[in-house]
Formats: sequence, structure tokens, C-alpha cells
Amino acid sequence: MYTISRHILVAVLIGFFPFAFGQQGDGGNPNGLKLFATELYELQPHVFEEPDVELLRSEDEQIDGKGIAPWRFGFNHTVSLSTLNSGTWIELPNGDELWLLKLNCVQAKTVNLTFHKTIIPDGNELYVYNEEKSWILGKFTAYHLYEGMLGTELLPGNSVIVEYYVPKQNKANKGHIEISTVTHGYRTAAEFQLKAFGDAGACNMNVNCPDGAVWTNQRNSVVMLVSGSNGFCTGALINNTLNDGKPYILTANHCYSNPASWVFRFNWQAESCANPVSSPTFESLSGAVLRARRTPSDMCLVEITGGLVDNTVPESYNPFFAGWNRSNTPPTATIGIHHPRGDIKKISFDDNPAVAVQEMGSTEPESSWQVVWDRNTTTEQASSGSPLFDQNGRIIGQLWGGQASCTNLTAPDFYGRIHNSWEPVGSTETNQLKHWLDPTNSGVEAIDGLDLGVPPLDLDGALSQPKGASGTVCGSQITPSVTLINLGLDVITSATISYHINGGPNQQMNWTGSLSRYQSEIIELDEQTLTDGSYTFTAEVTTVNGVADENAANNTVSSSFTIVTGGVFIDLKLQLDCDGSENSWTLTDSEGLIIDQGGPYTNNFANPQLISKEWCVVNGCYGFTINDSYGDGISAPGFCSTTGYIEITNEDGEMLAELPQSEANFGNSKTLIFCTDGSNSSDNANNIGQFELYPNPVTDYLTIELQSVDVEIVIINSVGQTIYRQQAQETLISIPMHNQPSGMYFVKIGNHITKLSVMR
Repeated sequence: MYTISRHILVAVLIGFFPFAFGQQGDGGNPNGLKLFATELYELQPHVFEEPDVELLRSEDEQIDGKGIAPWRFGFNHTVSLSTLNSGTWIELPNGDELWLLKLNCVQAKTVNLTFHKTIIPDGNELYVYNEEKSWILGKFTAYHLYEGMLGTELLPGNSVIVEYYVPKQNKANKGHIEISTVTHGYRTAAEFQLKAFGDAGACNMNVNCPDGAVWTNQRNSVVMLVSGSNGFCTGALINNTLNDGKPYILTANHCYSNPASWVFRFNWQAESCANPVSSPTFESLSGAVLRARRTPSDMCLVEITGGLVDNTVPESYNPFFAGWNRSNTPPTATIGIHHPRGDIKKISFDDNPAVAVQEMGSTEPESSWQVVWDRNTTTEQASSGSPLFDQNGRIIGQLWGGQASCTNLTAPDFYGRIHNSWEPVGSTETNQLKHWLDPTNSGVEAIDGLDLGVPPLDLDGALSQPKGASGTVCGSQITPSVTLINLGLDVITSATISYHINGGPNQQMNWTGSLSRYQSEIIELDEQTLTDGSYTFTAEVTTVNGVADENAANNTVSSSFTIVTGGVFIDLKLQLDCDGSENSWTLTDSEGLIIDQGGPYTNNFANPQLISKEWCVVNGCYGFTINDSYGDGISAPGFCSTTGYIEITNEDGEMLAELPQSEANFGNSKTLIFCTDGSNSSDNANNIGQFELYPNPVTDYLTIELQSVDVEIVIINSVGQTIYRQQAQETLISIPMHNQPSGMYFVKIGNHITKLSVMR
């Protein structure tokens, strides 16, 4: 054991001012810094040679963006370095002791550590800092450990020093410090290298840009996390129905490792819209316990355990516990907040409704929300696990994966849905969210977020997303309903709900009952009869218990819908092959107008996607065109074990059009024509019992001989456009076709359809 003289300690105190960009631990000045302020004392480092970085990067290329692992930034050296077998013990003049260990990772950009089997008795202190003493982590005490584990933030440079302080009164109770992992950062954690700061794609929007101003609370819920000592992901604080500030973090299941050593970084963001010239400050906590995880919807919920104040995140971190919405109703718009490539916090916007799809190899239908970003925004690697907020600022899912980037702005992203993770059939508390996020068993579909700095109100009635007045309505009548939720302390016994459509006259519903805090009730409103068109439904709680509500911010909800009177439902099943990125489709009406479209999709070699769609259309004829950019249709013989097919059926399950697997290799494009008024398709070229049609193929005039008059004749081209429509008044009809291009046409006579070829 070394000892150090008192006069050296006095000399090195002059001019010492430590500085750190990030806060992890309780703060304080390590005693060892006083030693290193002179050149009279040096430590011999424990050296780790540089790993095969080229090999690591080639592995990363196969993993990044696949939604199967965190974004790896470092190589883990597995070690067992402890106060018993490594480092140097030093006795200070006053009898206190220091244990010092210097670690050097050759050519590393950053270094971070994971401790295990660590015991820190009361009064002892642990610090970790870089060789330049500009980044200081600590002090760490028993209060920061969970199951003897602790993960540290990333320190810039290739050398770190571990310092463990034992006051003289604890010489017989030194405890134990042991390092299990030393992580060599080989990919730039952009925050630590000024030349690489802001390493996320240039299109990423900083969270404090003007577009993000209304999402400040949601911003404060999002954290960057370090998983497995060497991987970045994103997560978010999420509220529960007890409103007690329980520090739950929602992230992605593919980010999972033992959370006891996870590091959670708060408030790491630019102060304004512009990228800063150096790293902003942040705060960090370490350690968590797993609460639930689930593969089919890529969900992971953990609870932070280290560094808490009054069992929650310190108030100085400005934590916001985001609300959630577990309903199946698509949001009208979505917001993503995330840490792309381990960079400062960014925000993304999809200004259109999200779509429920089966993606990312999930075995579960509609396991994900699909979004396509707007406003030139995106996500990137390490955004994984980040929350997707609906238009009301409530979490509806966590990022699983996708192909979105600054170079692919139109590619979709996929978020595991809270709806699917809530209470799956056969689930227990280990693989569901309900047990943890609704401990009061309220049954509520959605709750707002919690700001610990804002006390709850006495009277706070809120409405959640309306039902029965969204999407496309096949028919002329709707019966809207809203969910009344009690977010206040007082029991709600009555409420007045005012509602209107398209700004028309207000209607009122007077409700009575009894709702304790976080209880809810669905209130069905009066049936409305409407004509064809687009509408907006708006509802508002105007009084609660006979007086004005104390929180008007959550009193109003609205939804948009379209009425199709006399409409019929049509269902599509489109089975893709492995190369979904090659496929797109359109649905057009008889005027050639696009009603709906989809794709391109993502490639999936393990479980090619089955696309399911439901349309509400008026009776008529339509064209469904499937495209393949490669030229092998929805089949990839010898390459993919799944061959695609298409089925279009009516609401009674009757087949209207199909592309069987035997015809899946159609080349670049294929159009299926179908009608919804009971027409039966036939490939008989000339005579199907009701008429004769000739010549076929035709070059000039088409002749149709009818058995009876007063029947409609319709000719449709290959993309579904009606080029001829006539009510027959004679039994012999001649139709000019010489002005039409060559190709396949469809002739609909009464309830029969037959193919017609036009040749030049």
C-alpha cells in the first residue's frame, strides 16, 4: 500500500476545478483528482488491445435496422477486475484509503464499465472519470446499485480511472468493487466527438424546433438507454393508473439484456432548433428490474431502481410520465421522439393515420402500427424502442424497425402496438402491460401523462377518442360514442357532453352515474343520419358535477369520417412473396380515379406479409392492379418458399376476383377487374347463354347480339376505366373499337362479364 505526504496534498488543491458534461451519481469531488493534479503520481494502466473493428462493422451491417438487437457502439471485454486482484490501494495522510485502477482501451473512442458483485458500505464512495478529468461520474453509493450491479455512462477517450474511497472509520468494512465488463467504443457515440457531433442524418429534426413546441411533456418522457454495456436504444417513462410516478420505462424487446446494468440518459437534447457546437448536459440513472417482455409485439417494460428520490425519478430531471392509449382505433396522426444513432433527441411526424399491419416477422396479425414520416423527418438505428405518440400525446407503441432514413424518407417504420401487448390471450404479468400500467384494474382505454410538479385537480373529467364516427362508414347512419374518464380526485356523478358534426348545431347528452378516479364509462350518443361526404365529429365535456371542469385541456375530442350511402364492403387478401419491397398496388374506380393504394412493403424471408384490407365502395366495377418492379410478380421461384396470391371477396365471402398461386409470376403488372353488383365473371369468349359477342379479338367494330333489350352494356379497360356504357334498346349493337389501344378489355352485359381482346 502506498502512502502520500501531507505537503503534496496541500500543493495540488490549488487551481483544481473539475467539469463534467453529464451527471450520473450524486456529484462530488473524487479525492484521487488531488493526486493527479501533479506529475508526482502516476498509475500503470491495465491495457486492452484494439478488437477487430473491421469485423465488428461488417457484423453491424447485417444487424443494423433489422429490429433484432440494439445499435451496437462498442466491443465488450469480459473481465473480473476487483479490489482484491487489481489496482492500487493508497493510504491518505488522514488515514482514509483510496483504491485506484486505470484502464486503457487502445484506439477506443469511448470507454464505459459494468460493475457486478459490488458492495459499497455506508460512507464509502465510488467514482469513474476520464484521464483528462473533464468527465466525472459519481459519487456512487449502495443507493445506486441493484443486485450488486451498476452500469456507467460512456466516457470520452481511451482511458478511464476507477476510484473507490474508504474513510478511515470503515477500514474494517471496505466492501467490494468488481468490474465485469470494459466496453471499447469503436463506433462514434457522436456526442463525445465534436467533429462528429450531430452524427444522425441531416434531415433529423431537433426536438426543440418549433414543430416540437407543443410536445414538451412528451419530450421529457424520452430517454436514451445503454443496453448490454455496448448498445444504444431509446425508451420512455410511462404512467400508470395509480399516478404514483412509478419509474417504468417502455422500450423494445429486441433491446433487452439484463436491465440491472442499463443506463438511462435524461434531457440530452439541443436547447433550440440548431445543432449545438458541443454536447448539451444531461442526467443519468443506472439499474432497472424487468417487469414484462413480449416477442410478437416487441415490447419490454422495466422499472428503474437506482438513484431514485422518494421512489421515483428526481424532480430536478423534469420527468414526465407519458400517458398511453391501448385502443385499436388508428390515430389520426403520430409523433415519434427518439435518439437516432446515439445522437441528441430528435422528433418525427406522420401527419396521416397510422395503419395496423403484420410486419417485422411477427406471428401475430396487426402486431404493428405502420407510419410513413412527413415534414422531412425520419428515424434511424438506435431509435429502436422509442415511443410512438398519438395526436393526443399518448404512447401507442414502441419502435420495432423499418427502412426509414434520410435517404429513404418514404419508407415505412413499424411500432409494436400497446393494444397487442396489453393483455394477450394466455398472458401473465411477465408478458403483458395491463398488470403494471393498470394496477387499479380500472379498465380504462387511455390515460394522460403525469407531471410530478403539477398536483392533481379535484374535478377533472376527460374524454377519450370517439368511436363509431371514424374511418369510412358504409351506410347513412352513425351512432357515435365517447369515453368519459375521471382524472380528478373527486367522484364524478354527473356530466354534460355537447357534440356536433361539421360545426352544426350543438346537441347535448346529460350523463349521471358514479366514477371514481381513473374509472371510465362509454357514453353512447344519439344516432345521426347523414348523406354522402366527409365529416368531422366533435364532442366536449362542458360541465362536471354541475360546474365547469377544472382542466379544459382534455375536455374535447374529435374524429373524421366519410359516409358512403348504399356502400358495400369489399375485402382484399394479398399474400406477398419474400420481396415485398418490389410490390405496390392501386385500386381504381370506373373513371380511373385511385381509391386506395399500398406498398412498397418490406422484405421478409422468414414470414412474408399477408396484406388484409377492407374497402367500402358503391356498387360498380373496379380495377385492382398489382405491380412488381423486378418482373417476377409475387413469386420468387427457387428463392422464396412462399408464393403469393390475391383474393377479393364481398361481405358475404363470395369471390369477386382472384389471382391464384399458379398465376403469381405475372411479370411487372397484373390488373384484376371486378364488379360489386352481382355480376358473374366468365372467360367464355363468345356465347354464355344470354348474348353473342364477335369478333374476339376485335380490330374495328365489336358486334353484340342480345336475346332481349333493356340491358346495360359496359366496356372496361385493363386499368378499370369504363370506356363505354349504354342501355341497350336493340338486340343488335355495333360498337367502334378502332380508337382503343391494343390490350385486354372486359365487357359487362347485365350480370355477366367476359374478356375481350383488342388488336391492331
